[in-house]
Amino acid sequence: MPPHILPSPPPFGAPIWAIWVFFFFAGAAAVLAALPWAVYAGVKKGNWIPLIVIGSGFLCSLSEPMLDLLGHLRWANNLPTAFTNFGIDVPWLIPPCYAAFLGLESYFCYYMLKKGITVNQCVMVWAVGGLTDAIMETVGLNLNIYEYYGLQPYTLFKFPYWWGFINGASFFTIGFMLWFLVPRLQGIKKLWLLGISPMGMMMAYFTTGWVHILAQNANLPVWTRWVATTITMALCYGLVRFLGSFAAVPEATHNWNFGRMFIYRVLTTSARQRMDNRIAVRPTSDDLASTSA
Repeated sequence: MPPHILPSPPPFGAPIWAIWVFFFFAGAAAVLAALPWAVYAGVKKGNWIPLIVIGSGFLCSLSEPMLDLLGHLRWANNLPTAFTNFGIDVPWLIPPCYAAFLGLESYFCYYMLKKGITVNQCVMVWAVGGLTDAIMETVGLNLNIYEYYGLQPYTLFKFPYWWGFINGASFFTIGFMLWFLVPRLQGIKKLWLLGISPMGMMMAYFTTGWVHILAQNANLPVWTRWVATTITMALCYGLVRFLGSFAAVPEATHNWNFGRMFIYRVLTTSARQRMDNRIAVRPTSDDLASTSA
């Protein structure tokens, strides 16, 4: 093994109850809840994009062992194994986790871009995705489901927050690609979108993550690896603003804040409509006067 890579499986296990709790918490519950809606949207409304994106998220899970190897992650030795690659046993919780995050979370980014958000609100969407990833992973790490090993800058409660930055950028990049491609692909051509999650994730990772990944796997002084991680985090922010500048609207249509956007993702259609009505930007009296004139 390379000097910075530790062998898998590691010498630790997870409690059986924790394995099942995290399986559902990390994505399976969200996917099971979303599948009826995705099927309904396709059959009744002809909108097959949610189902395609969920499938693309499942496909994207095949990239997990490569990222584990490069980013220094190991899974507990008693998890049910879905597949093995790069010498790493990837557990069954990963395919539904990817379907939830690289599928459904990315679909939310697409939904918000289609709805109309400013560049600053694009950054907010990215931050919501990154924090959601951080919450999920913090639970798994502290349940001893897996570990990040070696030097991991910006770690809090066992979670290295550079992962939240880059994973959030991945969700947003996939959402941006959906925003660009969905209107341009008709009929059976929409099946090309099955590859959107693995392609979008790798675009984000190797556009922004190469600085950190190269430094983390090299014999460099510790301080330079902190600098490299900081650069990667800044590049994630820059990537989101860059993509957002193409898709964003010039003026806000809704008064979004972080809390509203965080909650909005999990609301029903009727509850979303009520929030839309409540926070919609309304013209001021000066605007109405100038319009009538």
